Amino acid sequence: MRTNKLLAVMEIKLNIDVIVNIIAFGAGALSIYLTAYLKVKGKNKALIEDNHKLEEEKQKVIAKYRAETEEIKKQHSLDIEKRKYQYEDRRAQFSKYFSLLDEFHGKCNSIFLEKFQSIMTEFLSGYLEEGESVKNQAIVKYNEDVQALVFELNEEHLKVKSEQNSIRLIASSEVDDLLDKLEVAVKNATDCSTEMLRVMSTAEFWADQSIIAPYQEKLVIYGHEVKNSNNALKEQMKLELNEI
Repeated sequence: MRTNKLLAVMEIKLNIDVIVNIIAFGAGALSIYLTAYLKVKGKNKALIEDNHKLEEEKQKVIAKYRAETEEIKKQHSLDIEKRKYQYEDRRAQFSKYFSLLDEFHGKCNSIFLEKFQSIMTEFLSGYLEEGESVKNQAIVKYNEDVQALVFELNEEHLKVKSEQNSIRLIASSEVDDLLDKLEVAVKNATDCSTEMLRVMSTAEFWADQSIIAPYQEKLVIYGHEVKNSNNALKEQMKLELNEI
């Protein structure tokens, strides 16, 4: 009987040990599972947070790119408008200058072809008279009329020079140099014409009219210089307009 009780107790103890071992094993397995689960969950959370950060960075980059693109478009548009304004402004100034220059050359021609012819006719009618006083009066009148012509030409030339000064404010060094060359050529031609007209009122000229030949030769040279300078200036201005 005692043996049976002892066996029963041992069996109960064995069962308890088995149960304890099972519980311990389950707890250990559960602990391992929970640890692994928490690690995985932590990784997933970190991945989610990283994804959020990456998405935020991506949106920042996209927003920055859009802002920069809009700014570039804005600057490009402003640059186009600015270049358009510069082109129109320069074109208007260049056109006005050449219009005044053409008008100046036209008046030079009309003055010498029309006004000077009448001045010379009046001068000859008095100079060919016998009396010295009449000749002297004709010379004085001729010189006064010639000076009036020169003054009129200078007035017209001042308009051209005034426009030149406006162009120099926006001109390149190439245009500036060509303006200087044209100015020198026009001045040489004007001075030579004035001197030739003065010589034509002298007794030396009426004694030997060939003395004005050197002036005529110089005028031809100066005329070519004016024309060449004018053409070179026009081509340079066209080139600079196309570069805007």
